Amino acid sequence: MDNVNSFFESDDGNLWSYLESTTYHMTEDDEEYQTILDNIEEILKNHPNLREIFENGNVMELSVEDAKALQELQVQYLNKRDIDMRNSFYLGGRNLYYYLKQMRIID
Repeated sequence: MDNVNSFFESDDGNLWSYLESTTYHMTEDDEEYQTILDNIEEILKNHPNLREIFENGNVMELSVEDAKALQELQVQYLNKRDIDMRNSFYLGGRNLYYYLKQMRIID
C-alpha cells in the first residue's frame, strides 16, 4: 500500500477515480484477490449464460449446473467484497492521517 497516495494528493480531486485507482494498486499484488478474480472469470467463461445475464442484463432460464455456478459466483463476489471493504477501511485511515497532517493537528 506504500504506492497509494492520499485523496488530498490526487490530481483530479475525483473521489470515484481515486477509489478505482487506489483499489487497483492495493490489490494488484494481492494473490488472494487475483485468485478470486481468476475464479470469477473462469466461472463466467465456463457458463456463458451467466456472463450474458451479468454483462448484458438478459433474462434466461438457468440449468442446474448454471445455478450451482451462480452460487459459487456469489461466494467469489462476497470474498472480493470483503477484501475491497478491508482495503477501504485501511484507505480511510490513511486519508485521515493525511487530513490531520494537512490541518496541522498532528506532525
